[in-house]
Amino acid sequence: MKKLVSLLTLLALLLSLAGCGDNGAKQPDEPKDPPAPSTVQPDDKEPADAPAESFDTKYTWSLSTTYATGSPMVDGYFTFAQLLSDYTDGAIDLQVFPDGTLYGETDAIMAVKGGELEFTGSGPIAITTHMEEYGFITAPFMITSWDQMEQLWSSELIGKALDAMETSYNTKNVGGLSYRGFRNTSCSKPVTNVDDFQGVLLRMNTNAVMNAVFNGIGAVCVPISLNELYSSLQNGAVQASEGPWEQMVTYNLYEVQDYIMETRHLADSTCIWMDNALYDSLPAHYQAAVDRAAQEAAASIQENCTAQEADYLKTMQDKGCELVECDISGFIANAETAWNDLFASTWTVTTLDEVRSMAGIA
Repeated sequence: MKKLVSLLTLLALLLSLAGCGDNGAKQPDEPKDPPAPSTVQPDDKEPADAPAESFDTKYTWSLSTTYATGSPMVDGYFTFAQLLSDYTDGAIDLQVFPDGTLYGETDAIMAVKGGELEFTGSGPIAITTHMEEYGFITAPFMITSWDQMEQLWSSELIGKALDAMETSYNTKNVGGLSYRGFRNTSCSKPVTNVDDFQGVLLRMNTNAVMNAVFNGIGAVCVPISLNELYSSLQNGAVQASEGPWEQMVTYNLYEVQDYIMETRHLADSTCIWMDNALYDSLPAHYQAAVDRAAQEAAASIQENCTAQEADYLKTMQDKGCELVECDISGFIANAETAWNDLFASTWTVTTLDEVRSMAGIA
């Protein structure tokens, strides 16, 4: 009996389904959703649903420089710090220490090498501190334009030096090279030619090349840290200084110097140098953030230094310094003698002719 009931129930169900079928009349199309966007992406893009790289690891780093607060370089380093934070969603906190408050210039360079400091802001002296054979890059009166400096920096010769900085001295250049300004001369007396410069006590940094060449020109170089520059001129420990107009203004040298000479003896530059082992230890997206921030900061430094250079000179004059016309031909002649000695004894990786060729000097 139960089997009969089950069969009758199944039969009723089949008849019901047949009545619901197509009776020959055309049924209206059901509305359709618009097609979903294609998930096929160009080869050079991530899939649309790929997760963004996260910045979960937090870092607190330091950058030391002897450049003065308010200079375009220090402003650029603070820009670098802000961009690092922006590009890593706040994961990188870079503290900037200007005015030599954390390290002197050479000490900072050595601290980066030793892994004790993450960054320093300085010029190519970072190279020459470790590899004196490349000292020609900071030789006074040799590189006479910024175009020449950029061309030399991009050459295979300097490329080898930058590679050695990473592999042998744990120091990586990030952001490239930025124009700081031509280095000029200030003095307590007017200097119209090389004879006037003989025996002048000249404040000098620790760059061995600068010391050797200016001593060869006839000055008496006195190595003094940049944060003691003003006081050393004020108390008569030295009579003269050399550096960009920016340096003279930011250190208020118009208060302790009466004369300025546009010697333009070096197209000065500045860089951001980083602990190479730290850079290599970072995930790729952190490295990309460091590279991007450094490049943009370097560009801002160069733009601001270029824009303000003439204003710095005007400030020195407005504050009472007399701009003295100076014949530098004798400076160059004496400098060449010093170069020749250095190429023979120290700068043995190259020759003067090769440097001039790579810098595009005719």
